[in-house]
Amino acid sequence: MRLLRAVVLLTLSTCAAAALASSYPLRTAAQPLGSDSILPSPIQGDDFFLWPPNVVDYGAGEIIRSREITLRAFPNTLVEHHAYQIMLRSNDSKDRPVPVTATVLVPTAAWTAPGPRPVIAYNMPIDSLGAHCTPSYKMVHDWQTLDLDIPPVLSLFLAKNYAVLVPDHQGPRMAYGAGRMAGHAVLDSIRGMKRLTALGLSESPVVATGYSGGAIATGWAAQLQPSYAPDVELAGAAAGGTPVDFGLLRRTMDGQLGSGLYLSAVLGLAREYPEMLELANPLGVLLATSTLKDQCSVTLAPAGVASLPAELLAAGPDPFDSPTGRMVVAANKMGALTPTAPVLLYHGSERVFLGDEWIPEEGVIALQQEWCRGGGAITYSPQFGEHLTAAVFSLPEVIHWMDERLAGIAVAPGCR
Repeated sequence: MRLLRAVVLLTLSTCAAAALASSYPLRTAAQPLGSDSILPSPIQGDDFFLWPPNVVDYGAGEIIRSREITLRAFPNTLVEHHAYQIMLRSNDSKDRPVPVTATVLVPTAAWTAPGPRPVIAYNMPIDSLGAHCTPSYKMVHDWQTLDLDIPPVLSLFLAKNYAVLVPDHQGPRMAYGAGRMAGHAVLDSIRGMKRLTALGLSESPVVATGYSGGAIATGWAAQLQPSYAPDVELAGAAAGGTPVDFGLLRRTMDGQLGSGLYLSAVLGLAREYPEMLELANPLGVLLATSTLKDQCSVTLAPAGVASLPAELLAAGPDPFDSPTGRMVVAANKMGALTPTAPVLLYHGSERVFLGDEWIPEEGVIALQQEWCRGGGAITYSPQFGEHLTAAVFSLPEVIHWMDERLAGIAVAPGCR
């Protein structure tokens, strides 16, 4: 492992000077890197995903365009359904107007239980940087979404005759790790879905759920809903393996096997906070503008074998101790706002068995305590297993909890 890391570092360092010299004139090399250079390459061959020029003319959650589609990706095709895609106006981390896309799947079987058909807002763990990695694109153009549907529950939700909303919650810049962007995208996707009156979902109860990267979107949607979207009623939110505080991940992911996703999240945050680019050194510039900026999680996660630390790519000794670094970490830490909807937090716990090796449990425990102090109805459920297996072992409890919320069964006030 040490030899592999040394080879990788030597190769990258050797290539950096040549690549930068050819890409950036020497007279401008000291200037800040342009923010557009780290954005994902635009999707080619499907105009639906193009950024419209008049986003600002729409209200938050208002539909810009929509279409009925046929899904190609397995396992989304296992249950008979109708599928629709929408582009709607949302707001990024700095409240600037942006277009966000989402996919809605409605089973063809009639809903026969009392009330309207329930909806699960399923926030897949996208954990990617490339625009073509987003769920709505992959569902139409790729043969599978197994790398996003982890564990594969979308077809399970459809088999329960629920409608499923899949927001592309990283936004148009694929801002992996940016909590406010993700929360806005989820809430505005729900608004957009309810505006498609032909679906019959305008009065449907909605539960939001997501694991790991999808838990970022779920937790932020829950805590932003009272202030950002009071018109969007959530019956509940279930978030698992939740990265509550980016600062905690330095101990468990930075410079370790999780560094591929950790550094990807650093770049994702820089897309929303371009002032972070001033913290990058030439090697950081090289990686941020390379083909890595268009990769999906199946490429980015294994890159962690090189165990590259963020400090290696920074102009200073500790980029997170800079004013910019502290601001970005604080702005993307959950807990400052309290959800009014009931929330289930679940996490691989060493108190049960093993424990989450990547995302510290102390973060989710602190989040529960913070939300409880704010008067939230928050349940914390420690789970058997580490980060990946806990997602599977928790399924029976999580699905039962969501079923009860969608059936209108109230949660007792308080925390547990």
